[in-house]
Amino acid sequence: MGATASREKFSESVSALIEVDVSPDDAEFWDELWKIPSGAEEVFDLISPEAARRLRDERFDNLATLFTQATAQLCQIVETPYNIYFDQALNCVRVLTRILPFLLEKGDLGEADENVEHLCWGTGSEAPDEKIGLVIGDDASTANQSSKYEEEQEPLALLVVHAAMHMLFLPQFTCDFYEETDGTKMTAEEAVEAAKKRKEEERLAKEDREAKAEVGLTRSKQSDDGISLVPKPPSIVWAAGLGVDSSQLGFDGSTRKYDKNRVEVLRLLLSTLCDPLFSPADEYNPLASRWLAVAVAADAPNSICLFYSLLNTILSFDPSAMGLSGDNHIKLVELSAQVLCVLLDCGLPGSPEIVTNPEAEPIVEFESASQAGFNIFRNLLARIDSGKGLTFIFNGFVRLLNNVYEAKISYLPAAGTKLECFQELLVLLWKFLEENPLFMNHILTNCDINQLIVPICYLMYQSRRDPAQIGLVHICTFILLKLSGERSFGVSLYKPFTTKLPCDLPLFSGSHTDLIAITLHKLVVNGAYKLVPLYSCFLTIVSNISPYWRGMSLVAAVKMVNLFELFSSPKFLYSGEHAHRHLALLLEVFNNTIQYQYNGNEHLVYAIIRRKDSFGRLASLTLQKAQAQCHKVYGDQSTVTYDADKATETDRVEGNNAFTTPKSGLPGDDSESLVAGMPFQPTEAWLADLKASLPLETVTRLLQHLVPVVDDLCAKRNGVVDESEILAVLKDVTMVGLLPVPHAIVIRKYQPNQFTALWFTAFMWGVIFLRNQSLPMFDGAAIELFQVSVQEDED
Repeated sequence: MGATASREKFSESVSALIEVDVSPDDAEFWDELWKIPSGAEEVFDLISPEAARRLRDERFDNLATLFTQATAQLCQIVETPYNIYFDQALNCVRVLTRILPFLLEKGDLGEADENVEHLCWGTGSEAPDEKIGLVIGDDASTANQSSKYEEEQEPLALLVVHAAMHMLFLPQFTCDFYEETDGTKMTAEEAVEAAKKRKEEERLAKEDREAKAEVGLTRSKQSDDGISLVPKPPSIVWAAGLGVDSSQLGFDGSTRKYDKNRVEVLRLLLSTLCDPLFSPADEYNPLASRWLAVAVAADAPNSICLFYSLLNTILSFDPSAMGLSGDNHIKLVELSAQVLCVLLDCGLPGSPEIVTNPEAEPIVEFESASQAGFNIFRNLLARIDSGKGLTFIFNGFVRLLNNVYEAKISYLPAAGTKLECFQELLVLLWKFLEENPLFMNHILTNCDINQLIVPICYLMYQSRRDPAQIGLVHICTFILLKLSGERSFGVSLYKPFTTKLPCDLPLFSGSHTDLIAITLHKLVVNGAYKLVPLYSCFLTIVSNISPYWRGMSLVAAVKMVNLFELFSSPKFLYSGEHAHRHLALLLEVFNNTIQYQYNGNEHLVYAIIRRKDSFGRLASLTLQKAQAQCHKVYGDQSTVTYDADKATETDRVEGNNAFTTPKSGLPGDDSESLVAGMPFQPTEAWLADLKASLPLETVTRLLQHLVPVVDDLCAKRNGVVDESEILAVLKDVTMVGLLPVPHAIVIRKYQPNQFTALWFTAFMWGVIFLRNQSLPMFDGAAIELFQVSVQEDED
């Protein structure tokens, strides 16, 4: 049958399903439907959202038969994986991928529907095979399958999720035949190599024990009963890396022959997990979806192998390999990232507690695995504890995220592949930082964290004006905020910044601390208005790393003082009752740098001296002056158009997700209750709070001592003094005994909360929705988790 004829035949079958009742016993119709060669594009094109909803709402029995038959055929192919049925199985996969999201619109988190509930989760006496007609295989196989359903009567939802997870490791369909090692005798050379390997493993194991001791994971609990967390058999894992090395694969790790089928089945798995899309954000419950619970349960088939397959496929990918990737493999990497993000976003966090069986294999105890909310994937992530594995993960993130700008500066058109899944990668990076207690400490002490900071700053800098990329700036900000709470992060940033980025970043000679400060300054002075809620986070990041900021560049120093002038201007200072908190954070930056890193930071000292009037005006502010300035800027009503206190707002952007800006997770972040545009008038209480919260003493003492020194130098030279001379004088001046006693360093750490967790869920699904438009898996009109706006094309 030609392509045109098969398309017409499939179209006729779809029309028949929508227009007339088709009996489940019409074996000729159903058998012909599944054997029509149909590509994924044809299925999505011919089963439009309108057609799928008409089928669901007007011909539900037809939809039930379609769903039941397709699921039964996938179960049969799992039991008897003959390659002559693979094409037919792919047809089932494509049809299920198309119709499942429309069923889930009325699923656990969507609008409840009794028919959908009974079809997906019913386990009554009517076995699914009673509606099946012809399925793959002979009559005996069909009879056996039918008797199996009668015994187990498992719900169709569970069967389709389990079938998809089985099919991701189906011999000759998505992986090679299962092969175990034959235990042949080693040669002398192999024995020597094995001995060297054992010695190296012992050294690494010692380092791992020391790293675990730092985070309190020294003791290992042993249990006789539990679920092994070792991938078995390792030969079916898609790529070498974490949990599986290349010698265990049993096949060429660079093979791409199964990529296309893996993409198709991963797409099906993603469609079975899309429940969250149909829940309003304020009602979303990460434990409510039974579909997700089935996929992450302890008994989910091949879950251990799937975790390592997805993770290794993502992190072992090298975008710079010329001509080795292919479109299917790139799509596989991107879909792997999306599916792994979804699997890690439901249920309860995993336990990092070390539990092993008598064979020293890591396990999860049955008692833990049987608890509500258990997520096998989150437990696997939390239990990654080898230094070698953590380094592999870090190097993978570095390689992929740096591709964001490296692909733009290559001189050869085919020198590499530009990955578009950097937002999914940032979500995964966040998951590792949040849920693996060893990961952050490892990358800050054993890796060069600056290799991650450069692409993060680049993404923030480039996305600052794009309304569709506000979410991207948010996630980068939260990653920096999380890292900045660690002392070793601030110390690591001293490394000189020498990378040439393809953007208009100001030229400067300084460290990666300067890079962060200059980037965040640009986001404030030249970023979208919707970044206003992040200003406190920006300044907190700089404040957290400022005690370790050595050799501040001239560019960074000027920009930090410029920010002080900006936030102390009447427009900003009187925009909200607590707007002066921004100034308090900036003063902390200056105080930390002056008191702990005075030597070598003459550029900052000089910039403060040049803008001494800004500090003086703030120190001498009176209520009368404040009221006059506020009246001059905002008038009698003091109705503001900018609100520095506004910590929550709804973003509605064209083609992107709309969601509430999350709380920062910082202690004292209670500004959510304030409303933009509320009248504000300075009062005695406000002025007293401002004076008490602004630590001006250190800067005031500095100015009192150094301004006369600079004035004397200028007077001696009749006002003609080169800046380098002033900097040389400031460099030699000592402030010992002249400044206040150094204050204790205050680090504000991110605290997990339900608001950021919900924000990450909405952001992640918004990215997945936008990234699956070539085959539009999800219809934006039915999505409740975020708002989808369609931009009209201008004629």
